[in-house]
Amino acid sequence: MYEATGERAYRDHVITCLNRLEAFRDPAEGLPAEDYLAYFFALNQTGDEKYRQRIESLIAESGWTLESLPFVTAYETEYKRKEHYNEIAAFFREKDEFTGKELVALIETIDQMSEEIYEYYRELKDLFKAAVREKAGGMPAPSETAEIGYAILKACNTGVLQPEKYRESGERFWMAAPENPGDSWEGLQEMYKAQRIILKKQEA
Repeated sequence: MYEATGERAYRDHVITCLNRLEAFRDPAEGLPAEDYLAYFFALNQTGDEKYRQRIESLIAESGWTLESLPFVTAYETEYKRKEHYNEIAAFFREKDEFTGKELVALIETIDQMSEEIYEYYRELKDLFKAAVREKAGGMPAPSETAEIGYAILKACNTGVLQPEKYRESGERFWMAAPENPGDSWEGLQEMYKAQRIILKKQEA
């Protein structure tokens, strides 16, 4: 939402929440792996070295999971000269099909990947497009349609999908979702809202 609106309250909210977590013995407690990217956001916004130290700690302490791959990819892009892009791509390459949550992880990973290593960037883009086509032609579970809708709009904003071809599809998936389908619903709503704002600005 900060990226979409520029409103400082969103920026300050993220940083305040992270600073509260630092008061715990284990700062990762209560922070899902898919939210680890918040430390990169805080570091970029403040330049405070404590966030860089937390990033290094999470990389050292956490195993690679689908949920953490966007964070891992950001680290590889920023600090490791993209050395492990092949292993990152392999996590998705070996999947036969994607759930809505996995589509979100995939598009967030693509968003953190440098196009300089085009082989893997293009591979993940192609995997995402194929997964979206499969979802559009099938009967996804109602519980995952909101995630699919968000992932499609994010893909439209990042150049993975063409907005003129896929925006309406993403919005249809979102509208098909049941009300409050899970614990992450509130956050997902804000993420979806942000993508719609960004897309409208790009169209303008």
